[in-house]
Amino acid sequence: MEKNNNGVSEMQRTLTDSLQRMTDLSMETMKPLVENMFGSLSQMNKRMVDGKMPTLNLSNMTFKTNSCYPPEQTCPPHCIAAITKHAIAGERIVVPFIVKNECFLTKTYRIGVRELKDIDGKLAPSEPTLSKSVVTLEPGRSERVSLSIDLVRYSNGTEYMTEIVLRENEFNQNICFRLIVNFYGEITAIPFSESKYKTKWQGWQSHFYCEPKKKKGLNATGSVIAIK
Repeated sequence: MEKNNNGVSEMQRTLTDSLQRMTDLSMETMKPLVENMFGSLSQMNKRMVDGKMPTLNLSNMTFKTNSCYPPEQTCPPHCIAAITKHAIAGERIVVPFIVKNECFLTKTYRIGVRELKDIDGKLAPSEPTLSKSVVTLEPGRSERVSLSIDLVRYSNGTEYMTEIVLRENEFNQNICFRLIVNFYGEITAIPFSESKYKTKWQGWQSHFYCEPKKKKGLNATGSVIAIK
């Protein structure tokens, strides 16, 4: 019985010695690394205290989120974009806008437009039309769509509103559109007298001179001729 106890004790001592040697070896291996790390931290701290090393300011750091998703803790906005167009009665307007996919997957959007109404809810004389009813966009890609309205029967001094609707599956996402029909005056072009174009530059002393008028006379047939 005593012999068995001695064998167990010897085995325990062997295991203990082996573990101790492994611990000592690990400490000897890690000691230079730990000392080097603490030395670097100490030197860095001294430089920061001395003002020789800029500190890292995290207060101004912002993380860009994918605009494909609505802001957290807030409802998605009723209008994801807004367009205001000024026009004159009688013209035809074309209003382009861009649809962009900022999600990580290819998206297909159906596009439509609601009825165009004034502030009292009355329908406009003519309805807007879209150049495209569907767009399919790969991630990061965009596509131009145009809204057109013929204002022949419109009156100046009126205002109308509607929504361009983008829909992927379940939810409408709106582009709010506002049309202001007002008369802001035509541009008038008044031609100059052609004599203005004959004014020539001579020099700083005599400045400009104009060519003398041509005298008119009659030739043998009685027609008017120019006399220089």
